[in-house]
This record gives sequence, C-alpha cells and structure tokens, in this order.
Amino acid sequence: MKLNYVIIAAAICGLSFQSCSETATADEKKTPENTVKEKENLGEDEDQEKFTFVPPSPLQIASIFNKAGLIYDANLPNKVENISNYTNKFKQSLNFGVYSSDLAYSVKNEKYDEASKYLKALKDLSGKIGLETVFASEDLIERFNSNVGNQDSIIDILIFVQENTDDYIAQNGKVDLSVVYYSGAWVEGMYFGAVSVKGKSDNSEIGALISEQMTIARSIVKGLNSLEDKDVDSDDMANSIQEIIDMFDNFESVKALGEDAAYFDIYLTEAEVTQITNAIIELRNSIVE
Repeated sequence: MKLNYVIIAAAICGLSFQSCSETATADEKKTPENTVKEKENLGEDEDQEKFTFVPPSPLQIASIFNKAGLIYDANLPNKVENISNYTNKFKQSLNFGVYSSDLAYSVKNEKYDEASKYLKALKDLSGKIGLETVFASEDLIERFNSNVGNQDSIIDILIFVQENTDDYIAQNGKVDLSVVYYSGAWVEGMYFGAVSVKGKSDNSEIGALISEQMTIARSIVKGLNSLEDKDVDSDDMANSIQEIIDMFDNFESVKALGEDAAYFDIYLTEAEVTQITNAIIELRNSIVE
C-alpha cells in the first residue's frame, strides 16, 4: 500500500478540534513560514491537471479519537437506517466516509455492537459506489464479530479493509471516489469535534485547532473542484466547505493577525466558535439527512 503518511498525518490530525492538543509541545509548533509550506504541500500545484488526494485509515481516525478524549455519545454517529435515503452515488460516497468515521468512533469506545453495524453499513454502501471487491470476503463481518473484545484483532481487520480500499482505488482509477468519501469522513470527524466544544467557555486552544482544520478544508475544496465528473452535488459540497473557510478567514480574531499568522497564535472569541461550529453541524446534518 503506497501512502503519503505526511499528508495523512496532517489530515487526520484535523478530525476533531481537540485531537492534537494533548500531544503538542513547544518544539512542535510551526513557524508562519512552515505553515505556509504545509498548506502548499497538502495539495498539488494549481497548474497541475490532476489533484492527488490520500484518504485516511480507520485506524488513524480511531487513534485520534483516543487522544482527543471524546466522551462517547450514541446519538452522534449517523444512523445505519439512513442508508436507504442515499440514492445517488455522490451522497452514497460521502456517507461511506461518514460511516468510516462512525466505525472508528465506535471501535475507539469499545462499542462493538455498534461498530459491527457500521461495518455492515460500509459493506452495503461499497456495492453501490464500486468498492464491492473490498468487502468481497464473506467472513469479514463474522471475523469482526468473533474478535469482539480483542482490540488488536479488530484493528487488524480495520487495516485490512483500508489496505484493500486504497489498493482498489489506486488500481482502478477511482481517485475521485477517495476525494468524496474522505470529505464525508472529515466532516463527520469535524462534527464530533464541533459538538464536543459547543458551549464550552474555555476557547483558548480551539482557535488554533480550527485554524489547522482550515488548511485541510482548503485541500478538500481543491480536490472536489478537481473531480473529473463534477456535478451540482460536488459543487455544492465544495461551496459549503468554502463558506466555512471564508467565515473563518473573515473572523476579526483572524484578520487582526494578518495572513502570515501561525495557527497557534489564533484565539477565537466565544461568538466566533459558536458561529463556525454551528456551520459545521449544519453541513454535516445536510450530508446525512
């Protein structure tokens, strides 16, 4: 499996607002110059014809949730019953990503009954979006259920699924699919983070963490705008994420620091945090409805 782990690490670091706060040290803080370079490296050059995008693995998502210390809330993940509502490929692909994050969220919290349901949901959706080969193993669900309680074995199964997904996408020219489903996975992770910080009075680190998310969001928008088969749905998704980016860029707390401000210098007001988390929650709910 050929993966750009630098891009993945940067992307997955953004799946919840709280994800990197516990492990960041002074030495890890980036200079404004490095921040700019990181933004440039996350996507391909503007004049390149093809945008290269690397999706996350459920294992990495799970590890970030673990560091984030998010308290499990059974009401947060998308309901598996909603699968029947997704009748076009774009929506199905988005929610393939959503359910990938839900699977990791459940595994991290050792909610294996729920995790099994999300694995089945992924298998059901895989046949609709051209990834049925990834889940062709008839005993995949059985293997998962028989290893409930064995975290290492469960993780091995998640790795198996991701490796097959990455390889199949690479070998069959389905790069567009990876952009779309990663968008769903990212939004779902952001949703978990948005709900977790909503209403909290201590916003000291949220601005820096959201700032990192905007770097990832810009990369996602570039990916969506580079799809070979763009349509109204992909344009709407790109525009919705761009609106969140523009909202952030126009916050007085952000503008006051200038364009070259390092992400860790940004402190959002309570009103700004409320505004952007509400926008994230609204976007996520529009994906899963």
